[in-house]
Amino acid sequence: MSFLFPGGPIPLFDKLDQRAAPTGLEAGQGLSADGVEASVERELHRLLNSRSRINLSEFTEANLTVCDYGIPDYTTLSVRSDTDRVQIATAIAYAIQHFEPRLVNATVTPLGAANGITIALFQIDADLPIANTVRRVRFTLAGETPPIAHTASNTAEVLA
Repeated sequence: MSFLFPGGPIPLFDKLDQRAAPTGLEAGQGLSADGVEASVERELHRLLNSRSRINLSEFTEANLTVCDYGIPDYTTLSVRSDTDRVQIATAIAYAIQHFEPRLVNATVTPLGAANGITIALFQIDADLPIANTVRRVRFTLAGETPPIAHTASNTAEVLA
């Protein structure tokens, strides 16, 4: 008998990573809605902390494959340059579009680091379809550190 998961199936990397393994009711084959959001957050963190072999200037024009997973190196860019900010935000949004299909309508905003020089924080706003609803989620992630914060809308929009 088939049924609709209240959240979604457990992704392969979450199954393989015992630190992220669901407990309690989620220990079976599916995740709750909150579990799906946490899974997406972990995947975004992996994506932001992986570097693609393609350089930044060619990234958004590339036909990405699994071998290109990650984002281009952006360490030489400055948070003070609007051009640099737009370039890295565009590259991250492109990577999300290709490597995190659970998110739709993603927008990326680079946030300045405490030193005001490097781009170290990113705010990602997106829609997350879960079962027959769509949640608006926001992730604030830092490169090369554990996730900083995650917030989701309290109410989900029900789709017809």
